[in-house]
Formats: sequence, structure tokens, C-alpha cells
Amino acid sequence: MKLLITIPEGELRNSFISEKTVELLKEHFEVYFNETGKNYVAEELATAARDMDVIMTGWGTASLTEAGLTGEGTKLKLLVHTGGSVGDLIDGTAYENGVTVISGNKMYAESTAEGALTYILSALRYIPDDVTSMRDGEYWNSPYLTRGLIGKTVGIIGVGAVSRNLMRYMKPFGVNIKVWDNYNVESEFLDEVGAVQTTFEEVLSTCDIVSVHAALRDATKGLIGERELSLIRDGALFVNTSRGPIIDEAALTRELASGRIMAVLDVFTREPLSADSPLRTMKNVYLIPHKAGPTYDMRALIGYRLAEDAVRFLTGGALTYEIKAEAAGRMTKHG
Repeated sequence: MKLLITIPEGELRNSFISEKTVELLKEHFEVYFNETGKNYVAEELATAARDMDVIMTGWGTASLTEAGLTGEGTKLKLLVHTGGSVGDLIDGTAYENGVTVISGNKMYAESTAEGALTYILSALRYIPDDVTSMRDGEYWNSPYLTRGLIGKTVGIIGVGAVSRNLMRYMKPFGVNIKVWDNYNVESEFLDEVGAVQTTFEEVLSTCDIVSVHAALRDATKGLIGERELSLIRDGALFVNTSRGPIIDEAALTRELASGRIMAVLDVFTREPLSADSPLRTMKNVYLIPHKAGPTYDMRALIGYRLAEDAVRFLTGGALTYEIKAEAAGRMTKHG
């Protein structure tokens, strides 16, 4: 089988596609590389991948659907995406025409959930403020009273792979979890993590911590606006590790300027965040440059594990990281 790695030569490819991964792939596939020094546009991808059975993609890869690689009569049998969401790469035609899809989504979710938990714990204890204070030569100078996660009520907006991991990670802290999503979350999972599913308004208005994990789609753009933000209780911690456009950023900026709530924001409507954004100067806001996950050290592991799954596909084994059509349809699509 012919396999094309679409990620151009450089740091991104080197970090995800290690020499060990290339060796494994070459044992089982006829491997080709994008040697143009840049991401293919759709037309270039169509030409380069026309005769490929397997395509291995990364961040910035053009839509395979737009490139005409997933339609009727496609030669493509397997898509291996080193990113998480495949929402920008394919649509339902890929599945209709027998393409199998695997991605790093499961591993991304585990690492991003770890990041979200790190943010929550750090913010409750005001760790960035104390680190800054100590670097400035001060001691015991933080004006804030630290808080902890133990026994808190945590609200989850959007029940997907990331938030499911986060809820499992938080269980030892004895938290009370309230979740909202527009589908009925299975009772077995809710029982496992000690969560209850409730209304959007209750999650926002009754929780000490509100963490956003909804996928970005047309239906979720601006999901949380001025009215929703006003429902959040005084002193609560608001965390977004999902996507910026899910929140009305202007409304959030106004709410945070009041000092009524605190926030950790890992994502923004436009990235990078503008240098003159008022959010950069607010003491009750911790800003992170879209780094919740995966951590850099996981990249090579993600690439290798996906290569192992590609080999399992070739040999008829059960796949670990397969993305079914239903799951793909719920994934973030930047569009």
C-alpha cells in the first residue's frame, strides 16, 4: 500500500513523525513525503495523493473532501490524522465510500484534560501570582486567599472526550459535578464520575467552577454570551480550553472587567490574541497561548501509536484510535 505523509518537512513533522515511526511505516507501506516545504493547497493535495491508499495528515492539511479524495471511486482506504479533530478534513462522503479514519483525538483529549485540571488547580491557588511575587523579590505578598478543588461544585459545558477525562481526573477531589449537553449523556458514565445532567442555566448559576468543552460548530458559536455570563455566580472560576468563538469574547471581556468572576482562557476568538487586548492586563484573568494539550513531549508518541494503528488496519487487527462517522460529525470544524 502507498502512504503519503502530507506534513511538510520541518519542526511539526519531525516532532510528530519520528525516525522510529518512519521505520515502522516503511516496514509495511511504500512511504512518500510532502517535500514542497509547505502545506499542500487542495489542488496540490489532489495531485500528490491521487494514487495513495493511506494519507497521514497534520495541522494545516487541506480538506481531503475539497481535494476530491473521498468521493465515489476513491482509492483512499485509510486517513491517519496526527491532529485531534477531523472536522476540517472530511465530511460524510469519506465514510460513505469506505474510508477508515483514525486520529490522535483520544490522546489529545487525555492531555488536554490534564491541562484543564492544571489550570483549575493553579488558578484556585493563585500560583502564577505567587511565582511572579517571588521572582520580584517579595515573599508572602499575594493579596488573594487561596482556594482548593476539594468538595467544590464543578460545571461542565459539553460532554466529549476531553471533559470525560477531566471528570475522571477530578473524582478523587470529591467534587460535585453538574453537566450540560444537548444530548442525553449515558447514565452509566454519570454514575461512574458522580455527575448529574442538568440545565444550561443551572450549570452556569450554581457552580464554583465552570469549564467549557463544547465542540466548535455553527450551533455552538456564541453559545455563551452576555446573558449566560451574567448567570455565573460571584467569585466563580470560568475556564475555556475548547475554542474561543464558543464565547462572545467582547461580552466576556466586559464581565471580567467588573472583577466579579475569575477566568483561565487557553483559547481566543482570534489567535494569537491581539497585543492590545484588555484581557492581557486584567489581574483576575490567566491567559495561556492555546497549550492545554497535547504537551510537546506527547507528539512523537501520538505519531507512533497512530502508525501502529495503521499497521493494525493493514493486518486486519482491531483499531485503537478509530473515529466513527457519528463522532466525526460532532467534532470541531473551524470552517
